[in-house]
Amino acid sequence: MENLLDIIGNKTVGVIGVGKWGSQLVSTLEKHSKHAILQSDPVRAKKEPDFAHVSLDEIIERAEIVIIASPQDAIRGILLEVRGKLRQGQIIIDIASSKRSFADVQQNIDDDGRAIVGSIHPMSSPPPNPPSLRGQNGIICHISDRLQEAETFAKALFETMEMTIETMRVAEHDRLMDVIQGLPHVFQLGALATLGNTLPDGRTIQNVEKFQSPNFELTLLSIGRTASAVDANLQASLIMGLLASPAGERILEQSIASMQRIVELGKHDRDLPTTERLLPAFIEATRKKIDPDGSWRERMRVKTNVIIQRLGNIRKKSLTLIANKDHIGLLKQICTILERHDIDLNAIDSLQSKKPDSVEFELGRKDGTPMDWDALEKDLERIEVVLKKAETQQ
Repeated sequence: MENLLDIIGNKTVGVIGVGKWGSQLVSTLEKHSKHAILQSDPVRAKKEPDFAHVSLDEIIERAEIVIIASPQDAIRGILLEVRGKLRQGQIIIDIASSKRSFADVQQNIDDDGRAIVGSIHPMSSPPPNPPSLRGQNGIICHISDRLQEAETFAKALFETMEMTIETMRVAEHDRLMDVIQGLPHVFQLGALATLGNTLPDGRTIQNVEKFQSPNFELTLLSIGRTASAVDANLQASLIMGLLASPAGERILEQSIASMQRIVELGKHDRDLPTTERLLPAFIEATRKKIDPDGSWRERMRVKTNVIIQRLGNIRKKSLTLIANKDHIGLLKQICTILERHDIDLNAIDSLQSKKPDSVEFELGRKDGTPMDWDALEKDLERIEVVLKKAETQQ
């Protein structure tokens, strides 16, 4: 695959909408562009006097590659406004999580045969939540056979951010996103609201966690992720996106009907002996419907066991280390020092640190001999690694 620097070449790149994802794009692109990245965001320009804002018209006039990272409900208006100003061979790409409201305009622009229209969807929030995009999914939505240049740029962009790459036709995108994004957000919001309404008096989610089972912990991971890292307006948009089509409405109606069926079967079975209950058969049939041969369930068993064990290891005893500069052999150096201090590890996670070129390690350790924290701290400092002792003395 061509690298991003070669693909951009001497072209000028512009980003419309410089919020969280727009800022991530600017940060990535400016390392691979010979020119400054043009940025258009009137809202930021009003709030930040030093923000390098250029008008929408100027971006369309000057940039050969234009990426629209504006709020989803603004994209149709932007495309309609710039449609008549686009030039032969100019690339214009959106990054929206839903394409329904403007896919027809994209198709019309493509039919005009001048600009090259692309459509992508990074399936993750930008850093710092999560700390890195490495291994996160990036979807390239194929609009027509003449858009290879836009797709080549998009693939290189995702590759530069160390994301995995999947491709689908734009017509399939929103139908699949109803299942992948809309429906989970409905479930997660419903679960969050139910928890808020049913926690025993005097209990908060923090002190309920102390008594949790592995299944409850995994459930809270999903609920907690959306509650902490997803903007309420974005979550609302994803749910409304599900309801924006008859197909999406049917998905939600089917999920409600399934929940009602579970309640009905549970009520029917509660006073019956095990051999006469209907709910177990419903459960087995449901599992086999999505996974006939059981291979997915086996993968989920292994994966969730790893997560549960890792969380338990970190919760029991952990220490966090921050290395000022990442380099080959760093982890070996750290482990050599830990071995000298009789620290026996059972979990290692590496995370991107907030500082450039640095890396953070979260380590789970087994119970062992009493620790000489001062000596460990000094040994680690010799290799420019900082020990965060606040998380170690549990």
